[in-house]
Amino acid sequence: MLRRLDDPFHDMPQAWQSGSLVRPGGHSISWKSTGAQDGIPVVVVHGGPGGASMPGLARLMDAKVWRSIFFDQRGCGASTPIGALEGNTLQATLEDMEILRLHHGIERWVVAGGSWGSTVALAYAETYPDRCMGLLLQGVWLCRRADIDWWFYGVRTLFPDLWETFSSAVPNEERKDLRQAYCQRILGKDRSVAADFATRLYLYEEGFMHFDPPLQPPDPSRGADYGRIFAHYVAHNFFLEENQLILNAKKISHLPAILVTGRYDCCTPPSNAYDLKSVLPLADLRIINGGGHYPTEQTMAIAVSAAAQDMAHILWQKGK
Repeated sequence: MLRRLDDPFHDMPQAWQSGSLVRPGGHSISWKSTGAQDGIPVVVVHGGPGGASMPGLARLMDAKVWRSIFFDQRGCGASTPIGALEGNTLQATLEDMEILRLHHGIERWVVAGGSWGSTVALAYAETYPDRCMGLLLQGVWLCRRADIDWWFYGVRTLFPDLWETFSSAVPNEERKDLRQAYCQRILGKDRSVAADFATRLYLYEEGFMHFDPPLQPPDPSRGADYGRIFAHYVAHNFFLEENQLILNAKKISHLPAILVTGRYDCCTPPSNAYDLKSVLPLADLRIINGGGHYPTEQTMAIAVSAAAQDMAHILWQKGK
């Protein structure tokens, strides 16, 4: 069947291998492999923190070209125990990725991710640059203080009604530090309050992440586990030093990188990708007019699919 020229989606590849990795602290990391067994290996890192892998994203990558490996981060998706916070750190996730690479017998791979997944992908590449062939990043998020402040306060510029609902859940005197107010309640001992505020946080984020109207409303039942892990990472500054990803970018300056960001991304604004490009002179920055945050929305899907194709050509030309 012929595809339209503006159709970014390939046929959905079937997972030809799946499993779980037993890790320290009782964590089990779920993973799946799709695409060509002899294709270019790429590990796809999901967003959040607290999200789950989306194997459907493999439709944006030619299954005849790419060997895609998806995994669920600690406490997320099909990984167990679900919602667990103990031993759940960015550094532990980077180690999980290394064990996953070794488990599959891969010498080097492309690291791909969007939103929080781009944060993890960047941190991994800067920690293990010799294990990376390149980076495919969408919706770059650097988790600097300014980026986190945008999430809790800047969004009000475009979504004042949504922000009012989010902020009004706490007393007026606590609204100067919504980050602390939400984290205290979500990570507190009162489970009912924790679940309520975690769900509020989840619905708040879902409210400003979409550029195109979503096909269906968000599922509140996902909120408690998502918000709990998100709050855990927020409370620990996402386990990053201030501006760490920019300061360490010199370690990956030799790697090909394509940065795709939506002009109207209200979750991870284009300033993140723009600032990263300023310290990665070889990176290809693509700011997509009419694009938002989600890679599966038509405008962004076209751009992400093209980026995957272009990265494959770059690697072929380099003889990788």
